[in-house]
Amino acid sequence: MSDDPGTLMSMGIKFQDLLAGIGGGIVNALALKRSDPGSIISSIVVGGITANYLSEFLQHYLGTSPSTSGFLVGLGGMAFCQSIIAGLSKFNVLGQTKVNQDANPNP
Repeated sequence: MSDDPGTLMSMGIKFQDLLAGIGGGIVNALALKRSDPGSIISSIVVGGITANYLSEFLQHYLGTSPSTSGFLVGLGGMAFCQSIIAGLSKFNVLGQTKVNQDANPNP
């Protein structure tokens, strides 16, 4: 891969936003005292990915700098994604089957 920023941009990667989101994910992991490696890594990865795609929106909405908006999105990226998944699950968009716990298996 070359150092040409056009290559990253053509792949949809905004390095400044990605890096700021990773920083936000690290702070998220430290602030919430995540201790297992899977939680730490997922917080960092989700922070970077969400910042890459959502920080431009937040920057426009709040009028902040790209780094600030990327950091803020990275910091709240895990909570944002969990909320979206919970909302989609509520409306059964994800195709999950619901088990009726009130049903009597032996009528």
